[in-house]
Amino acid sequence: MPPTVPLHPAPTTTTKLLIADDRLVVREGLKRIVAECPDIKVVGEAATQDEVLEQVAAAQPDVVLLDLFLGGPKVVGLIRELQRRHLPCRVLVLSLQGQDPDALRILGAGAAGYIGKDHSRRQLVDAIRQVARGGSYVSPSLANALITGLSGGGRRRHDVLSDREYQVLCRFGSGISFKQIAAELGVSPKTVSTYRSRILEKLKLKSNAAIIRYAIEHHLVPASITAPPQRRKSTTGHSAGR
Repeated sequence: MPPTVPLHPAPTTTTKLLIADDRLVVREGLKRIVAECPDIKVVGEAATQDEVLEQVAAAQPDVVLLDLFLGGPKVVGLIRELQRRHLPCRVLVLSLQGQDPDALRILGAGAAGYIGKDHSRRQLVDAIRQVARGGSYVSPSLANALITGLSGGGRRRHDVLSDREYQVLCRFGSGISFKQIAAELGVSPKTVSTYRSRILEKLKLKSNAAIIRYAIEHHLVPASITAPPQRRKSTTGHSAGR
């Protein structure tokens, strides 16, 4: 029976890989895939963003295979933090949720590659090897979407947000409190409130619930999060439920 990984000759050097996903079953599955590759060695696992920073500093992996929604919201801030600390690794983002309309922003933040859930074992291994060699990798299924985004044909309202506003949008959309967002981003709750006001203005939204609904509808949060119900207008002029 032929092997499930590429038949291409394996590189002569060993790639040190850190697997970052908060689901044990996913981490175990990824480890089984790369276990068939003598040139790829798993040197650590991480289930939170803090653990990623700790493991990268301790194990010094060549590549971090990073789940798109590790810790809840998207990982743009974590990728930038890895760069800010000058930690010697390259990031390959893995999405198990489907095509991501914000892959361009994630690649722009410093990720070296992005692979979607429709990847084969061979594509995953090839992506790890290509990123480890200093190259870039994008899933073939995402190529057309990225080209559309680059040409300006697929712009969304949240494309006008700054990176920090985008991080607040993703966290707020995940149901994280102002206080927790402030702690995660290292700013004051008042600053988070200012970002929220800018988000409302730029996206032309009117409430917290609208922000959450927008984040869910545009796939900025994990698929497990459900949108709050829209408030129904009473035919008698009184708000529903009073």
